[in-house]
Amino acid sequence: PSSIAVAIVTSILFFVGPTIASYIPRAMAGTLIVHVGIDLFLEGVYDTLGKFERLEYAGIWLIAIVMAMFGMDAAMIAGAIAAVSTYAVQTVAYLHPVRGTMSAATLRSSQRNRGYKANAILDDHENGRSRIFVIQLQGHLFFGNLSSLNESVNGLLSSKSRTNSAPLIVIVDFSLVLGIDSSAAQGIVKLKKTMQKNYGIKLCVFVPGSSDGFPCEYDLTYELDDKCKYTNIDDHSFEPLYTSTSNDETVILLK
Repeated sequence: PSSIAVAIVTSILFFVGPTIASYIPRAMAGTLIVHVGIDLFLEGVYDTLGKFERLEYAGIWLIAIVMAMFGMDAAMIAGAIAAVSTYAVQTVAYLHPVRGTMSAATLRSSQRNRGYKANAILDDHENGRSRIFVIQLQGHLFFGNLSSLNESVNGLLSSKSRTNSAPLIVIVDFSLVLGIDSSAAQGIVKLKKTMQKNYGIKLCVFVPGSSDGFPCEYDLTYELDDKCKYTNIDDHSFEPLYTSTSNDETVILLK
């Protein structure tokens, strides 16, 4: 009902709006414009404080200052220049997103109380720890290196899938990741689906860089925890990664 009422009022104002506007005091219209301007300024400059890197936040201030001094057209040009400059600096400065890979045969868990039969299964080259694949990421993940991340992961899994030790479980370690923008976060969700669909990965484990979850504004924790296993990791210790490996070894034993 409320949406219908809004549609009716909007339709009426479309025809009689100019006539009504002539009776509205100019001070009221000016106050409304000032209120909207202050609200947009706070939303763009104050609310984003601490949520972006210094270079990106400097671009926001550049757009705001240019808009105040020269208008909207100049601000759009300044925004385009700031975006291109930020992309160029990030592309040059940031490392390749994939730091390294290994199997759980190399990165063994810290659990030592398994029985002889359990250890025999885990040490098997075709059905044991070698079927657990660990991918460690690093640096900043953003739209500029997202394609490189996808190509690297797909290439690694593609080459592994043609061997006798094709991964059944993939652990993606984010402990060295400093930041993730929204484009990269959404790309990681799609990458998870690709790993499960194209390479037959039975279980995806995502280890974030802190107990608070992933370093991004996008709710990546919820998106991954909804359908995948989610494991916390402490800032100063790799212990949870070993704990995660231990849990995945248990999955191998139950398979």
